[in-house]
Amino acid sequence: MDGRPRPLTRRLRPGLLGAGLLLCLLTFLPPLSHLATRYELGLVLRYGLWAIAVPPLVALGARWPDWEVTSSLARARVRHPELVRAAIFLVFDGLLIVWWFTPIAVRATARIPWLTAAEALTLVVAGTGFWLELVESPPLVPRSGTFRRAVLGAAAMWLLWIEAYLVGMSQSGWYRSFSHVAGRGLSQAADQQVAAMVLWLIPTVVFVPVIFVNAMRWLRSDPEPDAELRRLLKEDRRGHAPFVEQRGATVPRASTG
Repeated sequence: MDGRPRPLTRRLRPGLLGAGLLLCLLTFLPPLSHLATRYELGLVLRYGLWAIAVPPLVALGARWPDWEVTSSLARARVRHPELVRAAIFLVFDGLLIVWWFTPIAVRATARIPWLTAAEALTLVVAGTGFWLELVESPPLVPRSGTFRRAVLGAAAMWLLWIEAYLVGMSQSGWYRSFSHVAGRGLSQAADQQVAAMVLWLIPTVVFVPVIFVNAMRWLRSDPEPDAELRRLLKEDRRGHAPFVEQRGATVPRASTG
């Protein structure tokens, strides 16, 4: 056993991808689409599904086409494990998450219906790119080790927790475009508090398992299975340890100095 978490089986991966696509589709259909126009909690729930819940299902369930560009991308991710490259995906995803969370963006989507589709597409695509830095989606593997993955996941979770805090602590409602009639449906205070709880709960459920698993693997000091390969590839690019082919495997050639 090499300590590496086993990739999901071929049977399970299509199911996860299908679940992600179905979940995304349901956000555009009643009752969720109707709830998002009436209550803050409905809007936040739909936003949370796009930004947090759907991307990991897509990342884990995607079956990448057997193209040369896919193989090149997989090799490039192994050759370039720098944290900066992984952090770029976090920053890009975080900027989109923050933008679509703002009241300005919400008012714009209310006036221009097609922006709702743009919101869903950008959040899911950017979120999937970030989740590929946290989980394996063969042949693509994360660039970072277990500790760094735990840190990246925690940073994304804290960003969403901050948004939940802003919603819950807003004095007059974070999104003021919703009208609440006394005695009919949820009051403004109840709507606001439930929305904050939803926005806190979704990232907690999604990110905590990833953070916990990676943190435990790091604490157990399990060896990174690709660490030595990455080091050898770097040395090969610098001309320090040329590679030779031996019985179908790539191995470093011994120095002849």
